[in-house]
Amino acid sequence: MSNRRSPALVPAVLLLTATALAACGSGAPVAGPGLEIAAPAEQRLIALTDLDQRVARVGYRLSAANAELCPAVRNSAGWLLHAAGQYSPELRPHAVARFGLDGDLPGLLAVPEGSAAALAGLRQGDLILSVDGAPLTRGPDRRAAAFEGLEANIQRLDLALARGPVTLVVRRDGADRMVSVTPRRACGYDVQLDPSDELNARADGKRLFITTAMAGFAATDDELALVLGHELAHHVLGHRDWHESEARGRQTQTVPALSGGSGGSERQADRAGLYLVARAGFDSSIAPAFWRRFGAFNWRVRYPQWGHPSAEARALALEAVQAEINARRAAGQTLTP
Repeated sequence: MSNRRSPALVPAVLLLTATALAACGSGAPVAGPGLEIAAPAEQRLIALTDLDQRVARVGYRLSAANAELCPAVRNSAGWLLHAAGQYSPELRPHAVARFGLDGDLPGLLAVPEGSAAALAGLRQGDLILSVDGAPLTRGPDRRAAAFEGLEANIQRLDLALARGPVTLVVRRDGADRMVSVTPRRACGYDVQLDPSDELNARADGKRLFITTAMAGFAATDDELALVLGHELAHHVLGHRDWHESEARGRQTQTVPALSGGSGGSERQADRAGLYLVARAGFDSSIAPAFWRRFGAFNWRVRYPQWGHPSAEARALALEAVQAEINARRAAGQTLTP
């Protein structure tokens, strides 16, 4: 998940107005603590970029650990990129001051631990100027937020990474330096944080989506991994067809047929997703308690709806899946759904 979205890597730059969640959820907004419209722009920027960084960190870890199971893969640097030009006029000056951004040039917003970018010594705040000797495009000065310039630069980076190691020129603290990055294999799905107070996460064949409300409700990285792992499982199980449009360096691979268990697609994704979470080293045993906490928080998920089991039914089913995982670990077996 090195490059997370289309439009490419758009950090959530709107208001965070709620904190609630339901994987593949109801889509219902739930009011909760968050940033009000009167909050200073800089405060909103910090809160939302912090969420972006957290989603990128968890998403990359899931992607790297489960690459062998994903129908679509890519050579990944693991970074999360953003640019000044994509921010609103209100937030842009704060983004430039905080992250050293310049026009449409890609800046590093997140560098997950263990990623190719981290291993190459890249840091948050680095600004990428060129790849393999070819300058990236700063673009024109503009007032309105736009994503096309950053997206074009990211596509050039993705295509270069698809060929193998790349040489970058990056600017850090006003000085330019050359850095070599050797990409690592990861699942080929972007992860997108969407500014919304709806209780929702979904997958569409190219991306995983999670709302700010959903990410805000997840109290720990382990809980956030449960939600993203469920959506990634839809791709792994073939519930969402992979689309080649806007592939940007993705490749297909043949993967062994996996069983999601019995029941509908949501139950299957719950089961396989818990395996993906465990394979990535997150604490999968918290899943039943998470669903019970969410059921107590939001009455909508206490009952079955739209093909989704109730929160308690999901908790009970995941207790059984966790017992499977524990037994396989005790027997020294591979954790394959």
